[in-house]
Amino acid sequence: MATGSQTPWLSILLPVYNGAATLRDCLGSLTAQAAGTEVILVDQASTDGSLEIARDFEGRLNMTIISAPQNKNWMQNTNLALQYASGAFSTLLHQDDLWLPGRTDMLLDFVARYPEGKLYVHNALYIDENGRPLGRFGPPFGRSERLIPSQTALRSLLVQNTISLPAAMFATDMAREIGGLDERLWYTADWDFWLRLARRGPLAWSPETFCGFRLHSKSLTVQGSRDLEAFRRQLDIPVGRHLEAMPEPQRTRVARAARASNALNVWLAAAFHGPSAPIAPVLWAIVRLGPIGVASFLRHTRILRRVWPRLTLLRRGKR
Repeated sequence: MATGSQTPWLSILLPVYNGAATLRDCLGSLTAQAAGTEVILVDQASTDGSLEIARDFEGRLNMTIISAPQNKNWMQNTNLALQYASGAFSTLLHQDDLWLPGRTDMLLDFVARYPEGKLYVHNALYIDENGRPLGRFGPPFGRSERLIPSQTALRSLLVQNTISLPAAMFATDMAREIGGLDERLWYTADWDFWLRLARRGPLAWSPETFCGFRLHSKSLTVQGSRDLEAFRRQLDIPVGRHLEAMPEPQRTRVARAARASNALNVWLAAAFHGPSAPIAPVLWAIVRLGPIGVASFLRHTRILRRVWPRLTLLRRGKR
């Protein structure tokens, strides 16, 4: 059921499955900045009261609730939400993430300043299960708001997905044109999606922080990475699909860095789930990039910004 009579300019695509623990905070973060937006919430037969929580917000948000018990994953639910979106622009949001104050106004101004952008991205705040800050994260595009050329964005994003899922916005029609999310990519669907959008044109970047991305050990992606070979294949697919967009000789350099990054990510998954795999082959792949390549690798992978919040989370969990 949708409320409100004006056509929204921004659609918030929100897949839900047994998200009662965090859904109230997620939806609550939208209520004070809901003007001009709509929420398309797709519930995948939740059994924990998520649907009742969503209905509590119907009077405060312009929201459409769709029941999809036949769906199997968040990608399907997101694509279904995309079909119903009526805003010129859309953004993704998961049940355990949230918006920070001012995001709607910021995005509206963002579009006005960079109408040629194909993908609009800002920083995210890592938060723990209780909403406490763990650190900030985003692409290595600098401290100034600017328009990033497509090739520059791709060169970085092919090495590592550094865009947090709730920290991006895109044109709704363009998302439909490229087919939405690939529902076979349980770990890298958003990464592949960002790369397809970035290939269409420039990326508009803001270093400001306007969303919270929750880290916790029970996430579907963390659990899925237990199968290291399946995880490795998931990481390889976006690189294999989009590397062709890079001209030579950049393609060779990016390919080597991307392979090293994926090897490091598989090693980190193995270390998290235990027992860890040998680190020597991963370090050798990185060292072979050369001094300049290693510096670039560290910048594009944002490895310290990714690992440190997770280590902090582990330390908190042991107290």
